[in-house]
Parts: sequence; C-alpha cells; structure tokens
Amino acid sequence: MAEVGRQVSASWREARPVVQVVFQLRFFAGVAVAAPQGIVARPATLLLGALAWLGATWCVYLFNGLSDQVEDRRNGSTRPLATGALPVRAARRIVVGLALVALALAGAVSARMVALVALMLALGWAYSAGPRPQKGNMLGFVLVVAAGGIVTYLAGSAAAGAPVTPDLVVVMVAMSLWMAFAGTTKDLSDVAGDRAAGRRTLPVLLGDRGARRLMAGLVVVAGNVLLAGALLVAPALLVPATVLAVGAGAVVGCVLTGAGAADRRRQRRPYRIFMASQYAVHLTVLGLFLY
Repeated sequence: MAEVGRQVSASWREARPVVQVVFQLRFFAGVAVAAPQGIVARPATLLLGALAWLGATWCVYLFNGLSDQVEDRRNGSTRPLATGALPVRAARRIVVGLALVALALAGAVSARMVALVALMLALGWAYSAGPRPQKGNMLGFVLVVAAGGIVTYLAGSAAAGAPVTPDLVVVMVAMSLWMAFAGTTKDLSDVAGDRAAGRRTLPVLLGDRGARRLMAGLVVVAGNVLLAGALLVAPALLVPATVLAVGAGAVVGCVLTGAGAADRRRQRRPYRIFMASQYAVHLTVLGLFLY
C-alpha cells in the first residue's frame, strides 16, 4: 500500500501540479463567468465536476509524460518518469485508473459533462499518441492545446448547469489562444530533446532567434484578444484583459532579450511568466465575478 501511495504521488508530480492548478482555475472561471450563483446553488455538483476534470487532466499529462521520455531525458528533466522514480508499468495503470474515475465522476454530474471529459481524454491521446502525435508539429500543438482550453471552460459551465454566455465565449477563446500561442515558449529550453524525438517545434524549424521573433508576434496577438473582446463584447472583462496585456508585454520582452541564452533557467523564463500571467488573469476573473 505504501508503494502504491508513492507511485500515485510520483504520478502527480509527473503531471505538473502547477499546470493542474491552472486547469482547475480555468474550470472555475467557466463556472464564475457562466453562472456565478452556481458556487452557492450547486456546490456538491461542482465539486464532483472539478474532481472529474482533475482526473481527466491528470490522466492526460501523465500520459504525455509516458510519451515524452526520450526528449525529457535528453533535456535533463527531473520528473519521475525521466529519472525512473515512477515505473512505466505503474504509470500506465494509473493513467487507466484516472480515466475511469474521471468518466465515473462526470457521469454523476451530467451527460454533457461525460462528453466533455471523453473529449478531453481524446485530445490528450491525439496530442501524445495516435497515428500522428500532434505534439510533433506546430499546427497540431496549437489546435489541440486551444481545444483543451475551450473544453475546460465549457466543462465549468456544464458542471454549473449553465448555458454558454457571450462573456464565457470571450474568456475561453482568448485564454485558449493564450495557452496555444504563448505556450510555445516552453520549447525554447527543449530544443535538444525535441530534435532527438523528431518534433517540429519553432526553435527546431527556425532556430533560436527566428523562433523568438515569431513567438513574440504570437504572444502580442494572443495577449490582446481578451482586451479586444472586453472592449467590443464583454466590458466586465476589462480588468483581467489589462492584466493579460501586461503579462504579454513581459513575455515578449523576456523572449526578445533572451536570444542566445545557454542557461536552461533563463530559457524557461518566458514560459514561467506565461504561467504566472494565467494565474493572475484567472484569479482576477474569479474575484470579479464571484464577489
């Protein structure tokens, strides 16, 4: 039993807790924007929905870790699968268990929730495995990551039993584009492993300087979609939109000034700012719509 506990703990670390928390923030942002009263009116249902979504995203990221072992080891990753702290066989069992638990919990919420959980699991499979894993090319990365963001916000509204509102459309489209475009900055520190695994990321295709210039442009676009939506459709989102625009400026500055950096920690700085901006935007959304 103790060994099982250690393996589950290792699988949680492999699934990147900081990312899992962001997915939960997206889920509850979907609740808050679509039906803020749902937090009080449906607390038990929302808890089941959140746990179902956690099971799905944990499963997807653990499965991704299983598929990324070649590049993770080449890039010097310290995550449990790359170091051998989590056996592959145990990780596979946990992936199956998480998928089943996620679907079972979703079934206790609604058929709509089951469909969204199943779709999220399918996106994870398409990204990491499938006949042509979409993680290996830029277009596939953008499409799958953006879709994963959109279904997360939809899952929040589904758990709340709410319709899709214009404000929710603005949030989920803008923040999903932010995930897909600004999220490419994670590839700046992983060139060696990505090249060894045959992945066609921007730094592999364009080199460091070319990739940074394109990433900066993508970040500018993604960082201002929420602001445009707030000005045109959803004025209630103006404050979080401003927070995201500031974050985008910080990411762009870091991307453009880091060209040629050999230190992995400095190479990952744009991605860390990107992640911090997601926390800031979603916490702002929750604060505005719930209070």
